[in-house]
Amino acid sequence: MTENNDIPILIGTSTPEDEISQKGVPKVDQRSFAGALSQLGTFYASSMADTSGNQRDEDAMTRISAIASVPGGLDEYRRLEAGRAFNVLNDTYFLPTDDDEFTRLNKQHTGFTVALGGLYPAAGVVDAILAQREGYTPKVLDLGCGTGVWTLAMSKEFPHCQFVGIDLAPVPIEAENVPSNCRFELDDINNGLAHFHNSFDIIHTRLIAGGIRDFRKSKEDIEKCLKPGGIVLWIEGDYDMLSPDRIHYQPPASDSHPDGSWFGRLTFEARRAAVAFGRSDLDTMMEVLSAGLWDDPLLDSET
Repeated sequence: MTENNDIPILIGTSTPEDEISQKGVPKVDQRSFAGALSQLGTFYASSMADTSGNQRDEDAMTRISAIASVPGGLDEYRRLEAGRAFNVLNDTYFLPTDDDEFTRLNKQHTGFTVALGGLYPAAGVVDAILAQREGYTPKVLDLGCGTGVWTLAMSKEFPHCQFVGIDLAPVPIEAENVPSNCRFELDDINNGLAHFHNSFDIIHTRLIAGGIRDFRKSKEDIEKCLKPGGIVLWIEGDYDMLSPDRIHYQPPASDSHPDGSWFGRLTFEARRAAVAFGRSDLDTMMEVLSAGLWDDPLLDSET
């Protein structure tokens, strides 16, 4: 696992609009599954524990799998509140899952791509790990895959690899646009990932801390999903705004700080609400981000 003062990061490229639908309704019928993970505890469909991608029919519909359904809910996996749709698996994650949010996520993805200049950082390391070699299929896990835009881009960049995208709500992608080396599944990371331990060569995740209730525990659980020699590429944001000198923090705008950052006030309130009402462990994420990963037991000190 590579290391610097921040958590490692990975980014992707944009995907054509015909592949990332802006529809709020998923493109695959998922009503045959009963019970939400948050109600049943950890439960996995047969495909969940199989990361090979070779044990199921190659029909496109099987490449988007779901394991949760709530009778009477919005599309049976979302709830409607104040005119916005939210997932039913995790009441800690505070952002919606609807058309407007899908648009925002795709714009966010484009912003990351422009900022980092490509599909992923540490290109030499990633390319070496995912290099095509006889008798072996590298596997990549995308946790909190959102609209699936990064997962799709990577699956096309590396057609010889297998990709699994995990999110709290189904991705808004037409089933026929899902490559044969890619599948999407519903799951809540808080319920554990033991079924994926020692399964992936690369794990990518970004901006999921808002939905995590025990950040250190989930971080350790995610790292255990790596195979030896694998790498976790993780991006999280600092909810405190730096001053223009990039040394001192700028206080959020308030009556006592009228010249403070209004964007900082927005992120401050979002973090406070997530922690107070959603039991999010964002504060621990901030501590981990600040401390770096130097003491992480999986860190390869030579690289």
